[in-house]
Amino acid sequence: MGVEYQKELDMEDYRYGSDETKVLSDSDVRRCGDPSSQIGRELLLTNQNIVYTWEIRKLIGHGARQSDTYPLSHLKMVDGVAQAKYTEETYSAKLDLFFIGGTVSFEFRKDSKDSSKRAVAQWLDAISRQLTGRPSEEAAKLRKTIFGVEMFAGALKGTIDSFTKTFSGRDLDDGSAKTVTSKCVGCRAPLTGRQGANVRCRYCDTGQTLQ
Repeated sequence: MGVEYQKELDMEDYRYGSDETKVLSDSDVRRCGDPSSQIGRELLLTNQNIVYTWEIRKLIGHGARQSDTYPLSHLKMVDGVAQAKYTEETYSAKLDLFFIGGTVSFEFRKDSKDSSKRAVAQWLDAISRQLTGRPSEEAAKLRKTIFGVEMFAGALKGTIDSFTKTFSGRDLDDGSAKTVTSKCVGCRAPLTGRQGANVRCRYCDTGQTLQ
C-alpha cells in the first residue's frame, strides 16, 4: 500500500490551516521515484504537514502546480523517535520519511554533497522538534560526516564573540547586556546569546532579536 496523502490541484500557494504555520521550506528538492517529466517546485514543512509541490514539465510555459500533503501525525514513531532518516547518494543526500502506510523519500539537489547533507540534517531536526520537541539524533550523526563542521562551529563562536554590537551600536560586552535563552519565533528551537543581539536560527533561518 502506498503512502496516504491529501492531494490538492492547481495550487500556486499552499493553503494554510487556521492554526498552521510555516516552519521550513526548500526549492532544490525532488521526490524520489517520480517520472522525469515531473518537476519538484517546493518541499514545505509546517507544524502539521509536509507538503510537496510539483508540476509536469512542458515544452512551452509551465504546467499546473499540484501539491501532495503528508500529515506529520502519520509519521511513524518508535520509542519516542520520529522515523525520519537520511540516505547518501553519489552526489547528494536523501531524506527518508517512514509514514504509516509507506515510505516517501526526497533528494536534496544542492551544489555539493555536503550542502545536501546540511539541508537534510536541518529537515531532520525541524521534523523531530515538531513531533518530540527535541533535535534529531540522526541529524547529529549526519553532521559529523560533513567536512569542516567542527571547524565551522569554532569559527562561528569566534565570530559571535567578535560581533558584539547590535545595530543600535551598543557594545554587548560592556556589562550592560546579559546572556539570555529564548525560543525561535519561527520554529520554537532554543536560541542563546547576548540580550539585544540580532541572530538567525540555524534550523529555519528566521532572523530575530534576542529579548
